[in-house]
Amino acid sequence: MAMHALQRDYSTKDLQFISINKQGTILTTDQQLFEVNKDSSIKDFHPFFESIDVYFLEQSNHIKLECVHLNDRIFDIDFIKNDDDTAVIIFREGTKFYNRVQLIAQKRNESIIFQETLELKNQILKEQEEFKNRFIGNFSHELRNPLTLVSSFSSMLLKTELNLDQEMLVEAIKDQSDKLRDILNDIIDLSILKNSSLSLDSNPFSLRKLLKNVHLNYSTTSNTKDLTINLKVDENVPKTIIGDKRRFEQIITNFLDNALRHNKGDSIEINIKENQRRANKVSLRIEVINNNGIIPDILNDQDIETYTNLDNGDIEKTTGLSFSIARELAQLMDGEILIKPLESGGTQQVANLKLVFPIHDKEIVEETEETAENSKINLTEKVRTIIAEDNSVTQMTALKILVGTGNFDTRVFTDPKNLLEAVDKDDYDLILMSSSISQVDALELISLIKEFANDHNKKIPMIAVSTKTSASDLVEYRKAGFKDVVKKPYTDDELLNTIYKRLNLKKFK
Repeated sequence: MAMHALQRDYSTKDLQFISINKQGTILTTDQQLFEVNKDSSIKDFHPFFESIDVYFLEQSNHIKLECVHLNDRIFDIDFIKNDDDTAVIIFREGTKFYNRVQLIAQKRNESIIFQETLELKNQILKEQEEFKNRFIGNFSHELRNPLTLVSSFSSMLLKTELNLDQEMLVEAIKDQSDKLRDILNDIIDLSILKNSSLSLDSNPFSLRKLLKNVHLNYSTTSNTKDLTINLKVDENVPKTIIGDKRRFEQIITNFLDNALRHNKGDSIEINIKENQRRANKVSLRIEVINNNGIIPDILNDQDIETYTNLDNGDIEKTTGLSFSIARELAQLMDGEILIKPLESGGTQQVANLKLVFPIHDKEIVEETEETAENSKINLTEKVRTIIAEDNSVTQMTALKILVGTGNFDTRVFTDPKNLLEAVDKDDYDLILMSSSISQVDALELISLIKEFANDHNKKIPMIAVSTKTSASDLVEYRKAGFKDVVKKPYTDDELLNTIYKRLNLKKFK
């Protein structure tokens, strides 16, 4: 093939043509890409061509070589043999192209590496979260049992004859155990919220009744005896709200707890106002104001649940935990919380919440459970009761509470097999069951009781005593057949109220 014909076919500034003989001597060349001298050897141009003789021995007349690095440049090379033992070498400049390809490949590799790194980080975070949740679950379970004993026994002691010093000491024990229980519940709530596994209930409740109960509870506690807590609800605020009553109340009580921790004055204000409404949706503004006492603006802290103050670490850490929970709950209600300092030296805590109310808004009558005065209940016939519990501390707590009333004939079972034999053989009136017994889950055990118990025991009330009391857990317990759930740690009154509520007391009088 003539060199001039090839030049016409390949003519471009990115090409250079060199004609050589079998010995590698340059016969003709243009100087389009680089300078080489006629009659010089191509082998001297670059070490790559030292074995050029080999290409003349190849059967193919057209050999393509791609991405050949010559000095700092990159070429695609065509070696085309002629019939007269000469050849034409065509150099095609590819430096820019291959650099772009390399850059794309590098970016792609970096993207893959980044994606894999991100996936690895997410996996590590997921494992850390799972470890944290397991730790909190185990920590909660182990702590709730002894805390149940302390809380229950201190409550029982306060009902006995004590001198003034003894009463003061027991009250201090009970007060601190109640605080520890609240902190423990806050930790569990925060873990659930951070894990995005909390769902809100949607049931109608009387807003004013809830607020009055909160106001009454906080106005009569020992740590508010020198305080005036004022409640003001604007007239245009809906009477009934459809939502999660317990979580709505939790935001308010967290605000009140924070106000009490930092209050230095003689009053706290609770104001409920309406921001706006549209159809059956309303935005409510909840204000809790302590007129003298600064609550630090820890909402701007990146990790407010671990916020501490060197001078008053316990108070600030608890405040941070409360605010973190309130913030997460408010976000679930499509709202926000704010902290505003007042010129008077106090602090205003604000929650703006978006809620739903019935179109025909009127005060509803909620079902109420009458709380029995446990000390005045005397049954002529004892309640035959099973305590299914394998933890010795919780066994002793429940047993002491029930026996102390004189109304219960109680047996304790720690082995599921023995329990199933008992409910088949003898008749009972009540079963208190731990969330697990000898590694058998209560949900599984209640199904076995329904299967193997005699006809009488299949109908008796069964109450779960559990550390697992999230909304989803309560639903599972109810579906399984438990009449109620007592949350650990509990007091003697909480346990007895639940039992008496679920028993047909007329049967035993």
